[in-house]
Amino acid sequence: MRLLLISDTHGKLGIINQLAADVRADAVIHAGDFGFYDDGSYQRLQLRIVHSDLSPADKEKMLALPREEKIEASKENCPLSELPLYIEGATRFDVPVYAVWGNHEDKAVVERFFHGDIQVENLHILHHLRAYQVGPALVYGLGGNFLAGSKLMQRPIAGGAGKIWNTLSQYVDLIETVESEIDRSGSRICVFHVSPGKEPFVELIGARTRADFTVSGHMGAPTCMVWNPFAVSSVEEATVRLRNGLEVVKKSCLDVAQSNAAWVEQAFSLIGRIPEDTVDIGRRIEVPSWYRRMTHVNLPDACVGYAVLDVDETGTKLQTFVD
Repeated sequence: MRLLLISDTHGKLGIINQLAADVRADAVIHAGDFGFYDDGSYQRLQLRIVHSDLSPADKEKMLALPREEKIEASKENCPLSELPLYIEGATRFDVPVYAVWGNHEDKAVVERFFHGDIQVENLHILHHLRAYQVGPALVYGLGGNFLAGSKLMQRPIAGGAGKIWNTLSQYVDLIETVESEIDRSGSRICVFHVSPGKEPFVELIGARTRADFTVSGHMGAPTCMVWNPFAVSSVEEATVRLRNGLEVVKKSCLDVAQSNAAWVEQAFSLIGRIPEDTVDIGRRIEVPSWYRRMTHVNLPDACVGYAVLDVDETGTKLQTFVD
């Protein structure tokens, strides 16, 4: 099975079908900042003009308009997303798309997809309560920003004003969701919006869920970044990175936990149970399986680059592309 890996389309969704056709993909994995907005989003979000491609003079002129005129000008000059066309059925995704939400999305729209109030043909939302069998691969993930401390202690879906972040309870649910799929064979692909290279705690979740690949976006990198722990650090350094990442985040949560401290301890106990199975890398040296096996793919914006992952029962093949 051929999987197109992309991220950060920011509502310009036509590129998904275009690239899927170009590489002859059977399915698409999207790592967030998808463009989860609808026509009602203009009433809820205020930052689109500021972050648009308009000239400074045009931005200043639009920002000075009364609220309702500003909303109409935004719809005309800097539309949020093409998603309403897919919701209405005016256009469709040609192959199945499996997407997490990013950190810049409309929380209200994400919640409607999460609860099944909106459905789009061939669009499947990856979240903490659902994993998908995509050909020979198990695909799962969790979108949103990673913000340790009080925001991580909120209940999902957390966010507002065009921003979404993930929560500790979602990470616990994600681990339990994946563990319920323990009997499934084949590659495991874990999708985040935030890069495991940036956040050790996110890499820990990949190791904890026995991911063969993590796929992420968010960084605005100039090209596709591919690495694995074995390639960039010693096993001691890699292990310390995960353990320190866990302890730093745990402390940030306990500092604000108050009456929830016992639950926080329990949650981090579950998260910290990194699989202990090992592999031989030669000369009778045994290392943790995650250290040798898990590969991270961090993607640039879809208009800049993408990756293609071929997966079958015999193995995988990864290619990266930059436009």
